[in-house]
Amino acid sequence: MGHNHGHHHHHSGETINAELKKIYVCVILLNTLFVMFEAWMGLRSDALSLVSDAGHKLIDVLSLGLTLLAFILSSSTSGRRFTFGYRKLTVIISLLNALFVLAVSGSIIFESIEKLMDPEALAPDADAISITAAVGIVVNAVSVTLLSYKRRHDVNTRGAFLHMLTDCLLSIGVVIAGFVIKWTGFVQLDPIMSICIAGFIIANILSVLVESFRMSIDGVPEGVDPDKLKSEMLGVDGVREIHNVHIWPLSTTETALTAEVVVSEGADRDAVCDAIKSKIAGYGISDSTIETRKPRE
Repeated sequence: MGHNHGHHHHHSGETINAELKKIYVCVILLNTLFVMFEAWMGLRSDALSLVSDAGHKLIDVLSLGLTLLAFILSSSTSGRRFTFGYRKLTVIISLLNALFVLAVSGSIIFESIEKLMDPEALAPDADAISITAAVGIVVNAVSVTLLSYKRRHDVNTRGAFLHMLTDCLLSIGVVIAGFVIKWTGFVQLDPIMSICIAGFIIANILSVLVESFRMSIDGVPEGVDPDKLKSEMLGVDGVREIHNVHIWPLSTTETALTAEVVVSEGADRDAVCDAIKSKIAGYGISDSTIETRKPRE
């Protein structure tokens, strides 16, 4: 009984990673400059809230740096001990980032509730905060726009996109709240808006968290329907049966597949493998190994 092994690899994942690296470098540099500006404004105007938020943004920058590191590692070559390189670290970092966003959103809600219980403690420097928040809107809007281009291709980028969107919405909320508070004196509006925005982010980040966890335990990535994929493979001329189909993520942008295919008598095994690989390429599968054999007598 003969066996034929076909191996297939696309470079689309590498192209996406190269583009993502450039985007992350731009976003990191932009947000680092804003952290420096916000800290300076906070110290200059004795606005502790700005200094505190600058610390929060610094953590955001470090989180983005970890994600960039994940993409650099995802391009690593295989070795004797790590035959897939370090690409799986992108999934682990995605999971950590999702947990981090969840924790930050939770802390925002907790702090906002504390402010609601003690509104007299709210005495912000309206001008300094409004100016800084306005700059923050621009910085975060640019960051969100850059990340939005590739967020559908990578769960890490979806998490970073939501993180930057959180900051953008918070900045908009601060500006609106600043005007309303200045004209009405309703200081409770600031924590109320923060709770609403944080709740919105938590509702969205949960899907990223679930997907990251599934990928971390080698679950089938989002967007790949195993039943439909197997059906298309069975539709290839010369294919009689398909067994032992395994689909798992190599990284947040690359998917692998292995399968055992029973071919018809007289079928060209190489042609069958090529046809199957052509089918599964449409599912974003960049690495595949197809084992073919004749039907058992």
